[in-house]
Amino acid sequence: MKHPEEYAKSAEESLQQAKDHSTEETREARLTEAAVWAQLAQAAATVYAADQQRASERP
Repeated sequence: MKHPEEYAKSAEESLQQAKDHSTEETREARLTEAAVWAQLAQAAATVYAADQQRASERP
């Protein structure tokens, strides 16, 4: 799994690409892609936080 920041960066790149494209279809596709990357970033952050919590609880 990638680090959460990598997914967030991909989401930002997709948003920028959506701004740069002139056709509505391409823009919508990039916005959908950005939403998926953002969801992956959130999931990765949740897993990362849980892993950090478990690591701090170990003796």
